[in-house]
Amino acid sequence: MCTLSWLYHGNNHYEVYFNRDEQRSRLPALEPQNMMIDGVHCVMPIDPVGGGSWISTNEHGVTVCLLNYYQGETPKGALISRGLIVKRLASSSSSHNLDLRLMEMTLDRFAPFTVVSFDTRRTANETVAWTWDGQRLSRSRACAPMVSAAMHFEQASQYRLNLFNELVVTTPSNDVGRLFHQTHDAHFPHLSPLMERDDARTVSFTSVIVSSTKQEMSYRSVDDDRTIDFQGYQRWLRSPIAEQGVFK
Repeated sequence: MCTLSWLYHGNNHYEVYFNRDEQRSRLPALEPQNMMIDGVHCVMPIDPVGGGSWISTNEHGVTVCLLNYYQGETPKGALISRGLIVKRLASSSSSHNLDLRLMEMTLDRFAPFTVVSFDTRRTANETVAWTWDGQRLSRSRACAPMVSAAMHFEQASQYRLNLFNELVVTTPSNDVGRLFHQTHDAHFPHLSPLMERDDARTVSFTSVIVSSTKQEMSYRSVDDDRTIDFQGYQRWLRSPIAEQGVFK
């Protein structure tokens, strides 16, 4: 399972939160790395298994998130890591530009996934989810929170939606994302945003804050006791919107 949520504060400030859940046997990820893609400054944690990522943000204020879509049909043949899609889209100059890039990609060697992007040119109501189900790519309106799960999908989705909605009306907006993603219910550990099962658990919590003047990515690695064993930050000032480069 993985969990994605976000909040917009007006039209020039948004926050994105992502819990990454993985098998206990999977190698730990690398903390957020600075890299230049198409001449654009991008930051993302790296999965050492596939070499890709599940979340990135760039100097244009564009954040890209990817969740596995287990309800789709996996194409036959050799597959490419889905995390490399994030790398291919990471330098997009806007969410609209990302949409165009994604629609031009050949996807038949990727297992099913959902991509959601954020920038300060779209409002919360304009947030888009692109889902590749293994056969076709479709577009829909994205609503927080989003859940990716191979097991207990319906139950986990409903549990987390109820929790998120409760926090939205009872908690200051600046605290909603952090409290939601750090919630662990001992009675329902497999449904909680901070998830725990015998075979899998939440391994990291990543947040991105983008405003008209700054960007910040915070990454926290979570150990077996659900405590932080590593955390890192990347902060920088936003640059003006530039012409899009060409992905090589």
